[in-house]
Amino acid sequence: MNRCPRQPAAFVRALPVALALAALTALPAFAALPKPITPTVPGGTSRQANLEQLPDSLNPISYSSPEGRFQTTFPTGCARLHTKQNAPVGGSDSGGVEGVSLVFATCERHGNKDEGCLVNARLGTLADAEGQVAADRVLKVIGELMANYGVAPTRQIPISRDFGPHGKVEGLDVHAHAVSGAGDVWIRGLMRGQDMYFLVAWKAAGGLFDDPEYAVFFNDFRPWVE
Repeated sequence: MNRCPRQPAAFVRALPVALALAALTALPAFAALPKPITPTVPGGTSRQANLEQLPDSLNPISYSSPEGRFQTTFPTGCARLHTKQNAPVGGSDSGGVEGVSLVFATCERHGNKDEGCLVNARLGTLADAEGQVAADRVLKVIGELMANYGVAPTRQIPISRDFGPHGKVEGLDVHAHAVSGAGDVWIRGLMRGQDMYFLVAWKAAGGLFDDPEYAVFFNDFRPWVE
């Protein structure tokens, strides 16, 4: 299994906050991106079924998940978001804590399974953990994700962001490349209070980190819904 090397102390203390944020928020010099929109959902009773009826959007998608308590901007081609929510009892996905809630929002970009992104909220997972124990739990999941995608890390940046009344978010940002082949994977593992969030983007053809829309997806993430 390819694992993230353990950071000294907690991962967020390895770099000054200002340096980490500067590296994360700097976008490549591309032409102006399309303006994000919130798609108009056709009439009906099932929101997910209605989203499945939408054509792939030509604009980035502003998305909020009240169930997962997060919001972000998905790239173009992500109008057909697949969402899932469950509440497992114990097990590795919940960090051994009963009753946590798992929420997923996944985009297979333009319907292509070889490229896309997702947000996985694991609410309540850190109810029994704090400090280094909580950080180790985030690192463990990042390592499992890299193993599942068959990638090894090429860059790691600790994250610490203070959102004022919405709390402080800490975590680790990982760029990874296929052990064999051209694929890229970008993983960001975050912890906030009792919750963990994992943002993942993948592109089997490579070139993931040259696409500014994925940088927006990661940098627009907020662990709350307004």
